[in-house]
Amino acid sequence: MDYQIITNKTYSYFSYAKINLFLHITGKRDDGYHNLQSWFQFVDLKDTLSFEPIKHHNLLNLKSNITIGTLEDNLIYKAALSLLEYGSNPQAIEVNLTKRIPMGAGLGGGSSNAATTLIALNEIWQCQLTLDQLMEIGVTLGADVPIFLYQHAAWAEGIGEKLTKKPYKEQYALIIKPPFHANTKEIFSHPLLVKNKPSLSAHDIKDPEHLENVFLPVINILHPEVRHLLSTLPDKASFKLTGTGACFYLLSTDFDKLLINQKKLEKGVDSWIVKTLNFAPVERCDPA
Repeated sequence: MDYQIITNKTYSYFSYAKINLFLHITGKRDDGYHNLQSWFQFVDLKDTLSFEPIKHHNLLNLKSNITIGTLEDNLIYKAALSLLEYGSNPQAIEVNLTKRIPMGAGLGGGSSNAATTLIALNEIWQCQLTLDQLMEIGVTLGADVPIFLYQHAAWAEGIGEKLTKKPYKEQYALIIKPPFHANTKEIFSHPLLVKNKPSLSAHDIKDPEHLENVFLPVINILHPEVRHLLSTLPDKASFKLTGTGACFYLLSTDFDKLLINQKKLEKGVDSWIVKTLNFAPVERCDPA
């Protein structure tokens, strides 16, 4: 079948990255997944997604400024498919993705793109789903998708879908992307990964500074080059891992402090100095 154009308007949205201020595994569930505890905050490193209705026999065409692999494996495509049955105007869509968030970095770029797609197509296709309904769909696509639908810095439990609004001080972050891809399956199956951290109370935790990411020791074992990469930096002991890797970040209200660390990095290592955010709205934007 050919999907007809109902409107030729292009809709553009930002799609933000996140960091984990800490990340614990508290146990294994009956369904085989693991219960987590984390504290999410956003950063203003972001992709842009533009949605343009087209006349086409395919539901979705995806273009990007980078190579993104097979369409069927992409979370943008999977998010679109998950909404198809709810849409009153299921037009074919061409998505132009301007990718700035590195992939496989622990920054949630793919999950953020999926959340943005759900919100955008909910409007374009007139699905009329509530945010709670979108969250239920989102968690089936990936454990990090709900936080991007939620759009607020939050304490997370369950597999990441139980969210409680919890802001943290907004400041700067130096994000470093080591030159390797962290394999989540390999990391989760590592015998030294701690999977039984005691549960914490969101009310009791005021500052995540001394809380850890349980995946860091495993990353250090599997990728010892990380230690060398950070060893030359003035504040090497203060860097934290986000997600299951591979990005590390340093928080500070002092921009110059982060700049000094950034300038000490080896040539060719990707890095960004960004602002942290407690609110990352998924709303229409000027794509310029």
